[in-house]
Amino acid sequence: MKINIYYSIIYNFLLKTYKLRDKQGFLGKCWLLLWNYSSKYFSGAVSTIIHGYKVKVNNGNSYALYARLFKNYNNPLLQLVDSVYELYNRELTIIDIGSAVGDTNLFLIKNLPGKIEKFYCVEGDFEFFNYLKENKKYFPESHLFNVMLSGSDNNKIGSLVKTHLGTASSIGEEKVKAISLDTLLFDKLKGRVDIIKIDVDGYDGKILKGSGKILQYYKPFVIFEWHPIMIKKTKNDFHEHFEILTKFGYNKYLWFNKYGEFSHFELKDGCSNREELIKLCLRDIYDYDWHYDVIAIHSESEIDILKIAELKRAKLRGSSF
Repeated sequence: MKINIYYSIIYNFLLKTYKLRDKQGFLGKCWLLLWNYSSKYFSGAVSTIIHGYKVKVNNGNSYALYARLFKNYNNPLLQLVDSVYELYNRELTIIDIGSAVGDTNLFLIKNLPGKIEKFYCVEGDFEFFNYLKENKKYFPESHLFNVMLSGSDNNKIGSLVKTHLGTASSIGEEKVKAISLDTLLFDKLKGRVDIIKIDVDGYDGKILKGSGKILQYYKPFVIFEWHPIMIKKTKNDFHEHFEILTKFGYNKYLWFNKYGEFSHFELKDGCSNREELIKLCLRDIYDYDWHYDVIAIHSESEIDILKIAELKRAKLRGSSF
């Protein structure tokens, strides 16, 4: 992928001046106009810096902007990885589903150097996957897979459509083949899986359904996005995530809002408020595109859930963007 120098200049200028985005008046309107116009009409590869690494991304990719706007972005994942490392006192193996261009991987290795041994990265979007291949040179040992995942093998699901230029969701009219995570990885794993991270805009529950062998055998910590708006758009079940995890012995859930701030615990059968949270998200009044990240912990784990909720290590992170 050849980098477009002119698009790169515009993209990086907009990132450097991101604080103008929320300004009232002429400057704020100009910034938004230029960002939207550039993202819509200028396609192709740009060069930028993400978490200190020089990478290639698609022009308009929103991760670098969100990382600047929301200082606690991805804090729950960072805290989880650090806490699991502290628990086991060894480098970790992580399955990252919805890797996009590799931004999350860069975030983790920058802030937690020497704590991750291996990534298994799964990305269904072909464009994102090509950027992921370009950027993997910075990762520890990594295995990349350009496949679509669902709850079973030989399943046909909607093709990916970009909901914005940093992520895609399976809401397309064309049907494409998908397989389960168990089929993709169970026989390829080398000894252990410590954490599974899932961020696939509404399909997280289905992917967990296809991960039963891995969940049962390895009992990994799981962090997934619970996004009722996208779950509804993809015609999936709001509760499937929790039903599958409960079936395989998970009984502790830590909820964080979309800004990376701790929200509440859900322990054992404490799901009485989930219906109200569904309504809150779907009404889309409280805050735009409201959703949560949820950490699921197996009943046999002795990890300190209070430390995870406190986010102490994550708040000390050195790399916001």
